[in-house]
Amino acid sequence: MVFKAYDIRGVYGKELDESFAYSLGKCIGKKFENKNILVGNDVRIGSKKLLPYFIVGLKEYADVFYAGTISTPLMYFGTKGKYDLGVILTASHNPPEYTGFKMCDKEAIPLSPIEEIKPIFKKYELTESIKEEAKNLNLDDLKVDIIGEYKKFFLKRIHKSNRKIAVDFANGATTIAEKSILNELFENAVFINDYPDGNFPAHQPDTLKMECLKDIIKAVKENNCELGLIFDGDGDRLGIVDEEGNVLRGDILTAIIAREILKEKPKAKIVYDLRCSKIVPEIIEKYGGIPIKSRVGHYFIKKLMHEVDAEFAGELSNHFYFKEIGYFESPLLALNYILKAMDEENKSLSELNKEFNKYPHSGEINFKVKDQKYIMEKIKEHFKDCKLEELDGISIYCKNFWFNLRPSNTEPLLRLNLEADDEKTMKEKVEEIKNLIAEIDKSLSQ
Repeated sequence: MVFKAYDIRGVYGKELDESFAYSLGKCIGKKFENKNILVGNDVRIGSKKLLPYFIVGLKEYADVFYAGTISTPLMYFGTKGKYDLGVILTASHNPPEYTGFKMCDKEAIPLSPIEEIKPIFKKYELTESIKEEAKNLNLDDLKVDIIGEYKKFFLKRIHKSNRKIAVDFANGATTIAEKSILNELFENAVFINDYPDGNFPAHQPDTLKMECLKDIIKAVKENNCELGLIFDGDGDRLGIVDEEGNVLRGDILTAIIAREILKEKPKAKIVYDLRCSKIVPEIIEKYGGIPIKSRVGHYFIKKLMHEVDAEFAGELSNHFYFKEIGYFESPLLALNYILKAMDEENKSLSELNKEFNKYPHSGEINFKVKDQKYIMEKIKEHFKDCKLEELDGISIYCKNFWFNLRPSNTEPLLRLNLEADDEKTMKEKVEEIKNLIAEIDKSLSQ
């Protein structure tokens, strides 16, 4: 199934091929007939291969404008208020063999692949004449510059700094516009993996996996940097490590950024995903803001931000959204607020990390199971004396710990996030739930 909850994604040549790209383009073109559509791509080999077939399908019904190789935030920025639809061919942080499609409307709100795209999708024949047209497509004829305005916005918005930072571009889409911006803003920046390569030779372009963070941790330590940042493949996630090489979780970064925003805009509404540490709503309330809990995923968070007019939103998964830029992800604005916090508090990033990292958190733990729904029902029964919330999966709040257990949207997995008031309780409760899940899952085989 390539139609996921948040995007369309699959292995190039197996799940997504030229025939699919052409058919998808034609279906989207029909839906947006006579409208203006902005199209870009990440650095992936599959994305570049599918691009001309997708555009040929679109062009049968709609006017197409090509932005080139760009990041996902740049696609949102370029689309906002100017095009009826924005599309980027990308598979985000997935391994090199994947590709896919992300789409947003004029307000930069994502189109739901399952609710809005899958129902209109149908396969069309990829004829020899269509293949020839795709082969001879001149992208320069469709080219528009959206990078210039994006650069201008950030060079004006973010102050230049002589802080020494390290940046891992992970050979992804941020090696173009974002690299150029950071190069002008930071005189002492150390760049690694900073050329585009769809094979991702350094490591998978993921900001969460420890094996992907080794390069940036090493660069920070070897160059005595004050912080390190890493982008994912399409540039909509930002990973941060402190000067000691410790990784800051997305919810800790959310709390740091939220505090800085509330200093500027007291009483602002701030959205956070339900996996985040309780330090996040505590900080928001302490500084006069209004915390609003959301289910996981950029599709739901962006819609909610628009509905409640939130100033900022953060996720455990390193997505940071800002009303200022259009209610979508902006790693560059996130970086700006993190540096601002260091300046205003006169603290190192490791000191800020310790200050906000108050409650022991398990991080996300995945379980491969036979029946997600059945297991969640059994877990609910087991913790029936605790408070239950069912915003996204099940969230259970007990006296000195809480946890969320939710099904993956794409795999037969359950995802657990648990937080406790102390390390001992956290470890004990994670072990208890692990054993419970294993026991219930085993009973399904008997």
